[in-house]
Amino acid sequence: MPNDASTKDVIVADNDRIIRDILRAVLEDEGFTVLQVTDGYAAIDYATRTRARLVMLDFKMPGLDGISACAEIRQLPNYADTPLVILTAFDDAETRAAASQAGVTAVLGKPFRPIDLIRCVRTLLGSATTGDGAAEPVAHVWKRRQEPRPLFGEAPKLAEGRRVLNICRR
Repeated sequence: MPNDASTKDVIVADNDRIIRDILRAVLEDEGFTVLQVTDGYAAIDYATRTRARLVMLDFKMPGLDGISACAEIRQLPNYADTPLVILTAFDDAETRAAASQAGVTAVLGKPFRPIDLIRCVRTLLGSATTGDGAAEPVAHVWKRRQEPRPLFGEAPKLAEGRRVLNICRR
């Protein structure tokens, strides 16, 4: 098992594919390698096989939830000081108390803005997460897909319908 302090691996455990993809996009833009899993058991499995710099767990997942997975990961060798973040829509005092008791470092409420995620990561890992010395971004810029151009001679309404159909097929 690698024990390199400069590792850029982040374990992201969330049963919602969209949230995993958002976390992956933001964290990869920050220079991290994201290991995505769908439940707490898989997060523990990854944690035993790799030395991640950060672990992000959803509060409610099928199988093993984020709080229980956090408590298990905290017991693993080399994870005593690793930041563990819980993502939750249940951002209340009871949830925060359970998270704190399990050894969670930070709780990030859902929905979150990408800039809030970046601030949280930089606070937990220090501002040198990107390695370029940048203090803090003004905003996270999402990469936008190029809109398809209307076919030659195609009416604008037909072009819009074709675009909508292509979105639904994805």
